[in-house]
Amino acid sequence: MQFNQELIFLAAEKTALAQAEGNFARKVAVLFLAEPNSAANREFIAKVLSAANLNLQQDTLFAELPAHEPVSIAPDLKERKPGHVLVFGISPAQLGLSIQISLYQPTAFYGATWLFADSLSTLEPDKNRKSQLWNGIKTMFL
Repeated sequence: MQFNQELIFLAAEKTALAQAEGNFARKVAVLFLAEPNSAANREFIAKVLSAANLNLQQDTLFAELPAHEPVSIAPDLKERKPGHVLVFGISPAQLGLSIQISLYQPTAFYGATWLFADSLSTLEPDKNRKSQLWNGIKTMFL
């Protein structure tokens, strides 16, 4: 039996939020790329969220995902039903999504409002990208 290589897909073995932390009080999912300076990245995203009156630990369910490890967010969307999903440094394809979304533009998809952005280590020192992120977050939460 022969298969066309382009028609074979690997299914992700774990869900995006399998190792997530937080109380999820405001139904916000936050996914970010696991990077060497993860403590500073968590502090940065906590500050950004606090400016939008969100607490990382209390209001969100957040997870750091290793680069290039495919995961599936579909089961999380069905079971946990987040109202908002913030994604930093992770492509839609890595989450098992076959969609194209512009960075920093809130987009309604599958019952949630999504915002994709650059990785936290790229965002933190870049004033222009932080401004774009803030504009997207204000649109979603304020």
